[in-house]
Amino acid sequence: MSQSLRLIFLASLFLVLDGCVGPFEPELSLDADLLIVESMLTDLPETQFVKISRSRAVYGTSATTPIGKARVEVLINETTRLPLRESKPGYYELPEGFRGRVGERYQLQFQTAEGVRYQSTVETMPAVPPIEKLYDTFDDQGIVNPERTKITPANLIYLDTQDPDDVRNFYSWTWTLWERQAWCASCTQGLYYLNSDARSGICVFTRSLPTNNVYDYGCFGACWEILRSSETNLFADIYTNGRPLTGRVVARIPFYQAVPALVEIRQSSLTPDAYRYFKLLENQTQNTGSLADTPPSPLVGNVRNLGDEHENVVGYFTASATASVRYWLDRQNTTGKFIGFFQALNNRPVNPEPPSAPPPRPPSAACVPSETRTPIQPEGWRQ
Repeated sequence: MSQSLRLIFLASLFLVLDGCVGPFEPELSLDADLLIVESMLTDLPETQFVKISRSRAVYGTSATTPIGKARVEVLINETTRLPLRESKPGYYELPEGFRGRVGERYQLQFQTAEGVRYQSTVETMPAVPPIEKLYDTFDDQGIVNPERTKITPANLIYLDTQDPDDVRNFYSWTWTLWERQAWCASCTQGLYYLNSDARSGICVFTRSLPTNNVYDYGCFGACWEILRSSETNLFADIYTNGRPLTGRVVARIPFYQAVPALVEIRQSSLTPDAYRYFKLLENQTQNTGSLADTPPSPLVGNVRNLGDEHENVVGYFTASATASVRYWLDRQNTTGKFIGFFQALNNRPVNPEPPSAPPPRPPSAACVPSETRTPIQPEGWRQ
């Protein structure tokens, strides 16, 4: 399988943590066409969604496009239908205020604009124990890439929880990191101009600048960069059922800058089928040594084309109770040098536009909200 397609599978794993391996696992040719479904319903007070897209790979290159104008529903306990609203292409939201409930059964059903019908298996939301404690240590070799050619110092965050003894439990852990961001825009062969509303800006082409010139612009007001975990972290209580689970490493936060940061740790429950699916996917992506390694076949999730059982559908629809705790990472235990946040994200040093007048330049840049950036102080921030 091509590297680009492997990344598609891996990305779907990070966005959705649940899965079931069906009996049909087709071999994937170099010319592949995959439907991708991403969704995990939780019991947290947040927007619940289903994301549907299609990825086409042709001889090592791939392109993913959202599937819009579908009719999407979630069936609850085989009786209640909840229609979803498309808020942007391929992104379907459940009604505002919807929260999953432990023990309830959920099934995804949707029909594309072309009339093709899809349906998931029925997923029952399992309970999850609370997170009892979080703590961290510093490791100057905390993150090592698979080729062992790059080492990044990191704070390792550990978790303690009590595994229930009345049921078999399957866990996944993910993290979200908020770091202060000082630089909000970059312009290649251009100059940045802040719009009058101070909420956005544009890069204006400047012929006098070299074609490879890049200027960077500091943020106008407070800004936070949002980073998310990029590795799976799964666990089954086969040998620890009913006992305390202590010292589990649930995050490796890279030491890019010395200022404090905020980390959210999520502990989610998985159904047995979901755990098996993502464990196999983990083995085919993280544990093969390289993304260039070819797995035996793509993993098919629990969503099926009702009219064509041979269609490849990647991803998994599930429901998971989730425990969430935000942890203030003060970085008082860090030592040694750090690479710098901008350098780490952009793989180059910052290059501010030189001051000039008139008019006074350079301007500050707006912190434009996105999935990876926000001007709104995250809940739990202490500074």
